[in-house]
Amino acid sequence: MPISLALLNHFSENVKERRYDRPHYPDPRLGTLFSYLQEFNQECHVIDARLERLPLSKVITRLESLRPSAIGFTAYTHEIESVATDADIIKERFPGVKLIIGGAHANALPEKVLSEFSVFDISVFGEGEQALLHLMKNKFEDLSGVPSIAYRKNDAIIMNKPASPLDMDEFPILDWKRFPRATYYPLFTSRGCPYQCIFCSRPFGSRIRYRPIGSVLEEMRQIKKLYNPRYIFIWDENFCSDRQRSLELLNSMRRDLVLKDIKWFCQTHINNLDYEVVQAMKRSGCLRVGIGIESGNEDMLKRIRKGATKERITQVVSWIRQARIPFEGYFLLGLPYENQESCRETIDFAVKLNPDFPVFGIVVPYPGTELYNLAQKGEGHYRIISHKWSDYNKIMGKALELEGLSRRELELFQFYGYASVLFKNFRFFDILRFLLQFYNDILTWISHFFLRGKQSPIVKF
Repeated sequence: MPISLALLNHFSENVKERRYDRPHYPDPRLGTLFSYLQEFNQECHVIDARLERLPLSKVITRLESLRPSAIGFTAYTHEIESVATDADIIKERFPGVKLIIGGAHANALPEKVLSEFSVFDISVFGEGEQALLHLMKNKFEDLSGVPSIAYRKNDAIIMNKPASPLDMDEFPILDWKRFPRATYYPLFTSRGCPYQCIFCSRPFGSRIRYRPIGSVLEEMRQIKKLYNPRYIFIWDENFCSDRQRSLELLNSMRRDLVLKDIKWFCQTHINNLDYEVVQAMKRSGCLRVGIGIESGNEDMLKRIRKGATKERITQVVSWIRQARIPFEGYFLLGLPYENQESCRETIDFAVKLNPDFPVFGIVVPYPGTELYNLAQKGEGHYRIISHKWSDYNKIMGKALELEGLSRRELELFQFYGYASVLFKNFRFFDILRFLLQFYNDILTWISHFFLRGKQSPIVKF
């Protein structure tokens, strides 16, 4: 029987972050792994249950028809418990199948995820493409020489050496034909991020590796011709990090006959943008840009090693405004040594910047980050209040709080942040749109908040 692998993206009935729990795009992690293995003629199948809204019963039915040799799961930290629960059920139905866990959580804790969840046979860390290729070529038997995996041997957990970073020149154009048609499609032009923000794990390393511009353009053309999506989401951790390369890519997109009317969205670091780059983004079809602002307190920006000042942030936002590109501004509450005053500074700064799409998150000590280590040691005025991985979620989670700033107070500031940006800037239409778009999320937040206890915290806004 030929060796085959099924890649599975978990679907949950429990919606915490709608953009991620109910996506309108195929999973980029599955897309890259699937396309890479296809390039080497490996028999690989993909089940994007999250995109298809497939309950576990239908996933099992599909697996029964595929009969794979192994199943690869992917999970963020807040999903790992529910993914493991599904894996237990799948293991009962397919007892001889190898179960592999990858994704952000396994990348940060490759040994711990195996010791904590016995259902998984192998964990993958770092870039998973080479690990899965070696596993398939070895028929999932000889694991000793497979890079970037941890596995069980007798009663011990063995951790192999990491794989060398992939050469982006050899990376294939992503193949989405096995995925259901989607509203928009992800695409990456580079991997890696050189910035040292303490809340980020940098899963692809700190050295940026770039795909050839020709390959990026050809993938865009194929997506446009085959699927004609509403827009493309550039999935880079740090888009536009190389100024000259970015200008070359953006100008090529604008001149290309197929791509001249393409629309796209990206996220980037504030330091990557200047007036010329922003104007080139607009001319090439950028319909939205997301930038991490994090805090309105200068000392906090230094503490988290953001690498940007409020003055720099304000200047870049003015360039984005001049180009008439709508922007998402990401703000974090609960950073190290945060207090009510610094929370108010962040919200006041958000009101001043007035992002078209404000996003206020509460810090989560994700494994693999420096912030996780601070929280584990009780430093930064942190106090971990839950050890359940499902609570490591920035919207409805409750993983930590700070001395003098309880979780409920952080949640009040989160709500106050959204209200302040919209009301103080007289954006009444946006308030209505926000209420209609996030009606279910708001009800969930309110019920979650008031069910957490009757005592109201004292917060001075």
